[in-house]
Amino acid sequence: MQLAFFNTNLTKESRRKAEKLMSSYKNIEAIIESKKLDLEPRMTANYQASESQRGNQFHSETERLAIANQEIEEYVITRRKLSLVYESLKKEQQEIWEQRYIQGKYDTDVYSDMGLNEKRYYRLKGEMIAVVADALNLI
Repeated sequence: MQLAFFNTNLTKESRRKAEKLMSSYKNIEAIIESKKLDLEPRMTANYQASESQRGNQFHSETERLAIANQEIEEYVITRRKLSLVYESLKKEQQEIWEQRYIQGKYDTDVYSDMGLNEKRYYRLKGEMIAVVADALNLI
């Protein structure tokens, strides 16, 4: 049985989400560490209103910590998936990802720097975005 080829015809929304995640690939680790630091206990006095003075809010510190831990776990999973996808790409596609989405260069600068013609560049880039979108269930 033959494997199905990736569908490179993505919706604008899924393409935009995939490109946004690719752009934030290097920053996700900093976000994870920042959120972990927010969870650490503080040793200073906290002059926050007591539970009886908060009004009609339904949350507790335990609930806040559980939600924050869930957010961190989602970032960790996304980072792992992006790393797996990045490592599985062709060298040219990794270079496109680096230059276009991490360094923020324009498409024309990237394909001229790499010595690729425009058609090949956009084909490689489209395949790369389709792989990212499929791996992150954005399709």
